[in-house]
Amino acid sequence: MMLKLTEEVRAFAKKPFGLLYRGKGVNVVRKALKGDEFLVCVGDIVSLTTLKAGFKPKIIVFDGKTVRKELNSVEEIRELSRGYEEITAENPAGCITEDLTEKIFEAVNSALEGLNVRIFVKGEEDLAVMPLVALLPKGSVILYGQPNEGVVRVDINEERKVIILSMLERMEKHGKTLEKIRRWLNGGSR
Repeated sequence: MMLKLTEEVRAFAKKPFGLLYRGKGVNVVRKALKGDEFLVCVGDIVSLTTLKAGFKPKIIVFDGKTVRKELNSVEEIRELSRGYEEITAENPAGCITEDLTEKIFEAVNSALEGLNVRIFVKGEEDLAVMPLVALLPKGSVILYGQPNEGVVRVDINEERKVIILSMLERMEKHGKTLEKIRRWLNGGSR
């Protein structure tokens, strides 16, 4: 039960889907954030850097890897985000599984109730930005890493939601993942 990348969506996903802040390290993250955002981080390095910069994202999505190489980041992320609720999702590369989508929906609802949540992805978390854009409330901010370039800040608004839904439509569909995202986006429950 998943959505799989097509070549068209792969080309779209490679480009920054927001404002690119070039460089690396805590100074780049500090430039990208004001500090009052409903913040979500996707990716190990951007999550680690954001936590080290003193920010507390509402949701962290990580997989223990960067550019598909193992990273010794998992324990450090867990240590710096002590007190977060942790949930695990299965999601192979090039896909958005129903499991990941359900865990994101659960995390967004928990975060809106005041909890901080870590989603540890067994597999790959790269495409988590897409269901997050669809499911986060307008005004939220996603930070994710753009390999070898910097950090991308995505401000969630109606236009971005429409674009992402259009991209999700263009993915190869197996099961009801897209229908669930649509239902939740329109205020439905699990």
